[in-house]
Amino acid sequence: MSDGWAEPWIFPLPWPPLADPATQIGLRPWGAGEEDPVVLAAAWADPEVIRFTAVPDDASVEAARTWIRGEEVRRSKGLAMDLVISKLDEPARVLGEVGLAMVEPDKGWAELGFWLVPEARGGGRASAAATLFADWVLRELPVQRLFARTQPENPKAGRVADAAGLTRAGELESGTEVWIRDRG
Repeated sequence: MSDGWAEPWIFPLPWPPLADPATQIGLRPWGAGEEDPVVLAAAWADPEVIRFTAVPDDASVEAARTWIRGEEVRRSKGLAMDLVISKLDEPARVLGEVGLAMVEPDKGWAELGFWLVPEARGGGRASAAATLFADWVLRELPVQRLFARTQPENPKAGRVADAAGLTRAGELESGTEVWIRDRG
């Protein structure tokens, strides 16, 4: 691992897979579960996911399959990495997603994102997953700054960012709250 951006940069999958026995949360790649495309398409149609995250215009199961197949390409180009949030005793069941997108590759800045399916919300699952992922990213990848943007009307997302060790740095003119955590 270097302090600069490697050429070419590839986001490796965490090995061994990320798991937190205390919260029973695990993170795994998309595509390992048979129902992954169905759950992803349903999430893309969920009003809360649509409201607070970016989702594609085509939210069909086939579009979800195509997106999942493109995961390795996004990682190999250093663009993004997305992992399924699951329970350790039910790894095939999708509870949500946590991931990052490179925003400023020259600076090593990446944006953290996360969502949960409706039945998994509450109970600290997003916080556990975001903490597990953020700790790994800042320890193992040459990401220098991890940041998240949350909306004031979604205070739970701010609590997740805070639990993952990000500090509220301020807000944009739009009211969007910005949270940051630096390597170190």
